[in-house]
This record gives sequence, structure tokens and C-alpha cells, in this order.
Amino acid sequence: MEHQPKVVVVGDALLTPEFLAESFAPLAESGWEVVPCRFGPATLHELDEQLLVLEREGADALPAPEELDALLADADLLIVHICPVSASLLRRHPHLLAVGVLRGGYENVDAAGARELGIPVIHTLGRTSEAVSDFTIGMMLAEIRNIARCHADIRGGGWPKEFPNTGRIPEMRELTIGLAGFGEIGRLVVKKLGGFGCRVQVYDPYVPDEAIAQSGAHPVGLDEWLATSDIVSLHSRHSAGSPPLLGADELARMKPGAYLINTARASLIDMEALAASLQERHLAGAALDVFDSEPLAPGHPLLALDNVTLTSHIAFDTEAFYKRSPFLWWSGMNRLLEGADKRVWINKDERAEGRLERLGKLWPAANG
Repeated sequence: MEHQPKVVVVGDALLTPEFLAESFAPLAESGWEVVPCRFGPATLHELDEQLLVLEREGADALPAPEELDALLADADLLIVHICPVSASLLRRHPHLLAVGVLRGGYENVDAAGARELGIPVIHTLGRTSEAVSDFTIGMMLAEIRNIARCHADIRGGGWPKEFPNTGRIPEMRELTIGLAGFGEIGRLVVKKLGGFGCRVQVYDPYVPDEAIAQSGAHPVGLDEWLATSDIVSLHSRHSAGSPPLLGADELARMKPGAYLINTARASLIDMEALAASLQERHLAGAALDVFDSEPLAPGHPLLALDNVTLTSHIAFDTEAFYKRSPFLWWSGMNRLLEGADKRVWINKDERAEGRLERLGKLWPAANG
């Protein structure tokens, strides 16, 4: 009897199993068995907390659903959103042809462990790029122009004219904006800043200087980036257990009076050192959408500061984000199997080429 290919799609409170099963209906129509499964708690708040744990501690920090092992016993493909995929889970299922991740970040998947087994891990490019790049520029304006502070004070009965940066409120065209990270989001931020007339410089040691320069931005090293950026905006990834990009020393080396924007990962910053730098007014302000613990606990030092703009991890939250995630992953897989674009394959290894060839023979798009 001919083998019926099988994919297990693991949803959660954000991208539900039902939505994912519907999104991957074309696979079912081409003869695949599509089996949905659910990971995690019922509420988005609790799911956010679990995602923070995975981003800080990696795929071993939380267990996968108990029923997943049985579902994977005869599966060819596993596709997850936030569900953890540990090396031990993969070792129990070394027959998998690939693991798909419906996010740009893949901290919830042990990509190195998968590589050792020759299992490709395919992530999603561009899922939150438009949403987060828009939000990033909004955060820059909100913080330097006191938009959120003014709104909050008026709602409380005030009519404010004095702010922490009064007398030093800049216009965007005067500023040097320094980005860390030149991935999909960083590239879009550069493009969208073009209309403001500001100078944009980028620190990313993993991207050739020529690629940055072609965008109209200026490639710089870490020291220059810290010392000369009026606004520092973070768009880098962060590996679990690695030191922060901006620790106490790096924050001290930032240009006095600079602003810091973070819509990426809370672990990129030493938050205690940041609070101290803001309190001492070394930094003029910060706008943050991600935190080391969410929600912020009463008494958190950031809550006592008047030179911060805080949002509740919503930079990604647009209607298009939800609808496009499976489509973007599917498109990336199509390009990979056609040999047109390997960027989505995050743990490239020649030993895994054979698995992709086998998957390509089962894949509807690859078969025309």
C-alpha cells in the first residue's frame, strides 16, 4: 500500500489548531493527512508568559503536549508555532523529514539538535516584519515627542507643557538612527525611515557591509554604533543563555542623551542596568514593547520612571499577522524545495539535503 504522507500541525491560543488545519487544507487536498494538535494554555496572556520562558531558556524549558509523541510516530512533517521542539523529542522521531516553525524566531525549536539528526528546520520570513517595523517608528516618535506621556496626563486631568526632554526635543531629520540587526525587520525600518531625512547606521556583524550600504544605510562597528547613535533600535535575535547585547558597560558607552527602542527581545538588554541609566538621565528615554517578565510586576523600577514609553508586547499585533503566518511559511517552503531561496532553512547541513528531496517528492507545489 502506498504511504500516505502525514503532517502534524501544533497550534495554540494565538494560532489555533483549527485555523492551522484549515490553512494547510491544500496538503489534505493533495493526499496528505493533516493532524492538528494543541499546545499551551487557553489565554494569550499565559501563552505570552510561556513564550518568554522559551525565548530565555530554550526548547527544553517546557514540555510538548503529551499526545505529540504518538501523533509523530508515523508523521513526515511537524509544523509548530510556539510549541517547544526539544532535541530529545526529535531523537524519538528521527524519521521526520523537516520541522516547520510559523515564526521568524525559533527559540522554541532546538535547531542544533535537529541538525545533528539531519532534520531541516524551516522558519517563516516576513511574518511580523511590516507590523513591527511600523510599530518601531511609532515608538521612536512617541518617546522623543512625548506623545504617550501627554495623552496619559491629559486623561488624568492635566495639560502638560513640560517633559523630561523639554528644551532638547529633537526632529527626526536631525538624528542618527542606529539599528542593531539587518534582517527582514531591520531592512524595512531603514526603508521607512527614508522619508524622515535622518542618517541611518546599522550594526550587524553577520551581514556584509555592501548589503547594508545598498539600502542607503551606513555599516558601522559596535563602538561607533554605541557612541554616535541618537536613537538605538534593536532588531537582533538572542540565543538562550547568551549575554545581553546591551549590558551595563554597553549602556554606559551609548551617546549621552540617546534614546533606546526595543521591539525585539527583552533579553537583548540588561533591564536593571537600563533602569539605572534612565534614572540617572544618561539616556534621555526608552520605548519598550518587550520585558524580562510580563506583565510588569507592581514596583518594577521602569514603572517609577517618567522617561519611558511602555507597551504590552503588541508590536506584532495586526490582522495581517494572523492570516499571513501559514501562507508565508508555505511560500518559503515552496521556494526552498524549488531551489530558489534557502534563507528559510536555518540549520543548513548537506546531510539533510536528502530529506528535502524526499519531502519535495511528496510536496504538491514541488510536483506542480
